[in-house]
Amino acid sequence: MTLGTPWFAIAQTDSTRIDSVAPIAALRVRSFAEVNLIDSVWSDSLWAWTGPCDGPIRSFRFEFPDSTFCSIEFSCSPNEPELSDLSTSLTSSAAAPRAQIWEAMAKVSMRDLEALPRMPLATSCFPPASSAIFQELLTAMERAVFEIDKCAVLAQASTTTCLTRQQMSQALQRIPSEDRKLETMERITRSDNKWTEAELREMFQLNFILERALKRFVKR
Repeated sequence: MTLGTPWFAIAQTDSTRIDSVAPIAALRVRSFAEVNLIDSVWSDSLWAWTGPCDGPIRSFRFEFPDSTFCSIEFSCSPNEPELSDLSTSLTSSAAAPRAQIWEAMAKVSMRDLEALPRMPLATSCFPPASSAIFQELLTAMERAVFEIDKCAVLAQASTTTCLTRQQMSQALQRIPSEDRKLETMERITRSDNKWTEAELREMFQLNFILERALKRFVKR
């Protein structure tokens, strides 16, 4: 400190330096899972979360103040449920097999998040269809006699129900004809759905249909 400098001048300089740091924007973090619905606000340099999943993948969407969002999928690990005592163990062994429990340990920094591509909130839908609603859709497709009717049921449902990419894939597998499957896929896919090459290769076996799907949905 320079001799003769008034204390209030030093205080003013320090205050100016602190005030010049840009505040971190508050983001809305949302994730749907039937075991644990998340809808919270985050305004820090690092976001971390640990909790249950419905399956091997859990998707989180980060909504920015400018009405855009980005999504990140985190892998979930299987976790065996703990047994409290011997009697519980004996009871469980005699009963039906326990359902698989999944858990995620997710973490991302604000800097990495801001570098990801974003999409307008208006182009997306949330929350996705519950398992019960999705099962009703699959049942309606099974009841449809003709394949063209199955396509129509799925296409109509996609206009009123928020289907995840995994749900779309499962429903599309109910359509045997690959050309009609691709046509329906083009009708129900939203701009926020990003199909992977591996998913398309699993869905289409005919090379000429697969190439059309890769050209339509995957950037090479």
